Amino acid sequence: MKTSLRRALLVALGAALTLALALAGIPYASLIAQLTLGAAAVLLGLWLVWNGYRAYLWKVSRRLAFSYFLIGMLPIPIVLLLLGVGSYILAGFFLGHLYRDAAADLQADLGRDAEEQLDASPSAGLSGPADVSFAFYRNGRKTGGAVEAPAQWPAWAGRTGDTPPRQPRYFARADGTPTLLAAAGRSGDRMDRSDQGVLALFSGNLDRAISRRAGLWVAIRRPDDPDVIRIEILNMKIPLRRIRKDRQPGEAATLFKQVSRGEAVWDDPLLWWAEVSGPLRDPASGRGVQPLTVVLNSTPRNVLHQLFTSAGEIDTSVWGALLVFAALLFDVYAVATGMAVFMIFSLSRAVNRMSQATDAVRRGDFTARIPVRRQDQVGELQRSFNEMTANLETLVAAAAQKEILENEIGIARDVQKSLIPRDLPGGEGVEFATLFEPSAAIGGDYFDVLRLSEDELAVIIADVSGHGLSTGLRMAMLKAALLILVEQTREPEDILRRLDAVVRNGNTRVFVTATLTLVNLRTGALRIHNAGHPPTYLLRGGEIEEILLPGSPLGGLGRTYGRADRTLHRGDVLIWLSDGLIEATNAGGEPFGYDAVLKALQGNGKGGNNAADVRNRLLAAVDRYVGDEPPSDDRTLVVMRYRGRPGVTGEIPHALAAASSASPAAASITPR
Repeated sequence: MKTSLRRALLVALGAALTLALALAGIPYASLIAQLTLGAAAVLLGLWLVWNGYRAYLWKVSRRLAFSYFLIGMLPIPIVLLLLGVGSYILAGFFLGHLYRDAAADLQADLGRDAEEQLDASPSAGLSGPADVSFAFYRNGRKTGGAVEAPAQWPAWAGRTGDTPPRQPRYFARADGTPTLLAAAGRSGDRMDRSDQGVLALFSGNLDRAISRRAGLWVAIRRPDDPDVIRIEILNMKIPLRRIRKDRQPGEAATLFKQVSRGEAVWDDPLLWWAEVSGPLRDPASGRGVQPLTVVLNSTPRNVLHQLFTSAGEIDTSVWGALLVFAALLFDVYAVATGMAVFMIFSLSRAVNRMSQATDAVRRGDFTARIPVRRQDQVGELQRSFNEMTANLETLVAAAAQKEILENEIGIARDVQKSLIPRDLPGGEGVEFATLFEPSAAIGGDYFDVLRLSEDELAVIIADVSGHGLSTGLRMAMLKAALLILVEQTREPEDILRRLDAVVRNGNTRVFVTATLTLVNLRTGALRIHNAGHPPTYLLRGGEIEEILLPGSPLGGLGRTYGRADRTLHRGDVLIWLSDGLIEATNAGGEPFGYDAVLKALQGNGKGGNNAADVRNRLLAAVDRYVGDEPPSDDRTLVVMRYRGRPGVTGEIPHALAAASSASPAAASITPR
């Protein structure tokens, strides 16, 4: 208590000193003090808000009420805001349609005026609209009319006249301002010129003309105007200063007064929109010079007047139906609010009871029970809680036993990993690349590389049937027996027969497939003995040989083992693998297969042939085939690349040659 009081006094004293320094007006020091006070005030406010939030929402009833506010109340203004933004965007699109329709109608009128002037000569004196000028052409040359019109019949006009498109096409006048042109003509003998033609040019105020037709304020501007401030939004530049400048009070007020009914907020020009309206074209060639920006301004009432009917009876009926529908929705919302309040209080009371019972169990009172009266999910939860407290002691004991078992399995897994060789021979004429991937916590696959002498290695790969702790123990037993047997004899068949006896020793029927290979590092002599295991693969250059040796598995019927002799050359690669890679299945249940193994190992001539490359090539092919399917069996792979030693004579060692002469002939297997 004294420590807390002392800290509070120190904080108060520091705050007072900082405040005095902030009010002292000392250069820099007062500014730093003010910033410090501001930061402290912000942090204090956040701390108070957070603690208030935690204190208020500690109870479940308050959390439920706050959740109802977030789900039932807060979305209403969000939806209204979204509707407002969406309505504004739709209104902007609608303003764009009104503008384009008005501009297209004005261009169509110009086309009709040009058609009326086509049969009249300049001297005929046929009058036209006051804001339209005409230019007359014969044989492609201007004979009279508007000075601003091009001297030659424009190429864009065509031989049969120009039909105004739906999107207005603007042309540059002599001063660079945009205007509209329309052409009408009849072709003569020369197909590249118009025999007689009329060009109608709008010479009035284009913005005001389109504004009157569209019922909204229109400002068409080039992007190179020097007094335009632009804001780029989604690659669209909006000229803000030009909007203000074009809002001349007299003309704008007159226009909006004509399309409005009063002075309410709906009659204020609140809607602004901007769009890019095609390029500004050259009058002679028709080619685009620069894009145009069109700024549109209107009132909400004008948009509503354009969208909805002007019939009062229909408007009254529609709005009345809308009010009735809104009243019905409000009634539904009020009923939903009452139901939410009832459920909040009911659920909070049930939670309080469960909290009290849980606290009793936490203190060790497993006799705590909750009186159950509810016939819903909460009542079912209370009944489940009562059953849980009755069985809690048993479950705790079972959990403890399970933890002990998992620890023992983890120790067994670590022991199994320690049985797999880590320091493989390298830099001594061979290089190895391996894979050991159990499908369960403890697998039944096993491989080892044993040093028999300075020049001899023994490579064994085996697969014990089954999975789990018993399989791992048999694999450890197999390794221990193998280490003892290689010290007693170097004859592979004798080793396999003795291992068969070890596997058979027991009441449970277990099978073990294995391949035992002897490699002479000096001469490259190779002896392979197989006991029911998948084939060994020899990769030499771009060719792959599948050495398939029929034999009896250890612990099975019979004791006959396949044998093959080979002589390794520099760069040869040997591959031993378990059936977990061959039998890996895809989502359709189809196995990878032996043919796919051959294709993956050969690699179609792609990639390197060192041990790691061959291993990675095969594993990548299997992974692509199975996709996301989990492995159903252990996967083991041993890849050895023979690099040879200097001074190799090619002859087989005496002991190995004697053993070869006493064994059956080597098997020669070609790829399937």
